[in-house]
Amino acid sequence: MKKIISILLIAVMAFSLVACGSKEQPKEEKPQAEENGQQTPDDASENNGAAGKYIPGTYSATEQGFGGDVTVTVTVNENEITDVVITGEDETPGIGGEAITALPDVIKAANSAEFDGVSGATLTSTAVKNAVASALNEAMGIETPAAANMTAGTYKATAKGFYGYFEVEVTVDESKIVSVKAGENAETPDLGGKAIALLENDVVEYNTAGVDAITGATLTSRAMLSAVTACLKEAGAPDSLFAKVEYPAQEVTKDADVVVVGAGAAGFSSAIAAAENGAKVILIEKQGVVGGSTLISAGIVYAPVDEADIPEMEKYYQDRAEGKADDEIVNFFAEHALGTIDFLNESGVEWFMTAPSGTAPQPRARFAAGFSGASLIGPMSKRAEKAGVEVITNCKGTEIVTADGKVTGLKAEGRGISYTFNTKSVIIATGGFDASEEMKAEYSPIAVGDFPLSNKGNLGEGIKMGMAVGADTEFKGGIIGFDIVDGSLNNSGQSGISMGAPIYVGSDGGYIINNIDYPITHTALHASGYDSFFGIYDAAGEANGEAAIALGFGYKADSVEELAKACGMDADKLADAVSKSEALANAPYYAVVVKPATIGSMGGLKINSRAEVLDKNGAPIGGLYAAGEAANGGLYYIEYPASGTSNSMSITFGLEAGRNAASYVAE
Repeated sequence: MKKIISILLIAVMAFSLVACGSKEQPKEEKPQAEENGQQTPDDASENNGAAGKYIPGTYSATEQGFGGDVTVTVTVNENEITDVVITGEDETPGIGGEAITALPDVIKAANSAEFDGVSGATLTSTAVKNAVASALNEAMGIETPAAANMTAGTYKATAKGFYGYFEVEVTVDESKIVSVKAGENAETPDLGGKAIALLENDVVEYNTAGVDAITGATLTSRAMLSAVTACLKEAGAPDSLFAKVEYPAQEVTKDADVVVVGAGAAGFSSAIAAAENGAKVILIEKQGVVGGSTLISAGIVYAPVDEADIPEMEKYYQDRAEGKADDEIVNFFAEHALGTIDFLNESGVEWFMTAPSGTAPQPRARFAAGFSGASLIGPMSKRAEKAGVEVITNCKGTEIVTADGKVTGLKAEGRGISYTFNTKSVIIATGGFDASEEMKAEYSPIAVGDFPLSNKGNLGEGIKMGMAVGADTEFKGGIIGFDIVDGSLNNSGQSGISMGAPIYVGSDGGYIINNIDYPITHTALHASGYDSFFGIYDAAGEANGEAAIALGFGYKADSVEELAKACGMDADKLADAVSKSEALANAPYYAVVVKPATIGSMGGLKINSRAEVLDKNGAPIGGLYAAGEAANGGLYYIEYPASGTSNSMSITFGLEAGRNAASYVAE
């Protein structure tokens, strides 16, 4: 059961690939430059003859990568590329970022736009290739022919989304996009499915494939937009139908009693509680879809079994925190978490099962239907709407406005919009910071370089906003640690095949730890001194082992000695490690690649049990509240205590923040 619980917690990055079909009959594959109506470098070389291949100089081109624009600047002499600079600030560190770092030397060696991209960074590599081709065409004096009118009709392309392939159908007339429609797909309805619906509308409204991806559902968005782009190219669309949208500048002012920043579990519970206690509430979310990290979690909520279990749960949390958790915070959480379950029941949440999690034997973990965080967010979203909460997406909080030590407003930014919210109370529910390498380096150095499986918007911005108005903070160096196979895999199940390994070893087969609980494993991996790791299975782990091999991240052998040889390990060390687990007894044996990861962060704004944000003197900042990962430092020390804790404490303190914010405004 623990293996199931562990695997179901994660949500992983994926890379979208597109396979395009023609309007009628499939076309033969052609070089990229030819498909774009351009000559290839070799063709141009023949045309330029003795004059040389290139016109010496520096040339730049920009293409859409995975996270945003990727710009390639190429310097050439008459016959070769002498320098390449690639920039792409929005590409994912360690994946697209790795491609940006590695490809300049590859391009110079190839001396053309024909080179191998970086495995696992398909979209970024493709963007670089296309930009190099454009820059080199300019260096060869080749002009792209003027675009003719599109050929009216309906075109289809197949996109690889987060959970598999789906068809995209684009209808155009001679000058504009008439409709965009995605076919049946397996994307999560409240995440990828919502992104698809929004993009269907945006592409038609702005008449371009250059609309922004729906933040929070980037993977599905990229797949969708890549398919639209493929269809438009097939139709012979002009450059204007690929141009990036420039949203018109606007200034918007709104009044509210309470503004909640962040629409995850903490944000929705805060907004509902404030609205149901008489406040006029606006809930803003910087991404295009609501739900935050809760939406992509396994939907687990941790709470005492019953009232008699409350003291035991308090003790459990303090034991896991080695006595360094805040008694006030721990006790409040344990005493009110059953009320959180009642709130979710009243909101219409359906449960699948209860089970133990962490290292405690009590069945405190409640699993929402479908093992999905959407089963928590969906009902809360509907309850918020019924309570009159105004929800604004694509709206990023940037500054808390105060006067005389009290909240008077909030500044925010949207798509070309500058928001001013006049309000007496702000609740920070913006999530953690494990997607920020900068903040991890400062506050949780153990996790630097770990792949973030949580919401990619977890950049610590709400924490920084609070600090800017004098809030105190509480960081202890911990992280919500996890382990995966590889961040490039395209769904949580594939990346989670490392989670159930009975033991973990280092690159040479040296023993690290038996599988107890994933946060403990994460700590042990980092403390081992190794840079790379394996999880070891025997025949009982065949499903995981074979899946890892199919993905290129696993090894198999009929004996421990042969497995060591296949992996380049020391046979004696691996044999010693295997001997430490009774779960490893039957051939064949498997070794699965393991990488440290995170599913959230620990530490943030310091709050009391009323969810009031405290200043450095320990006094509440008037009208400022916080809940969730942005303010969870009091509950933890180094290791995450149990699956479901983050969702549970987010809602528990969110409800308290909302109630007290409404009361503060009324007073």
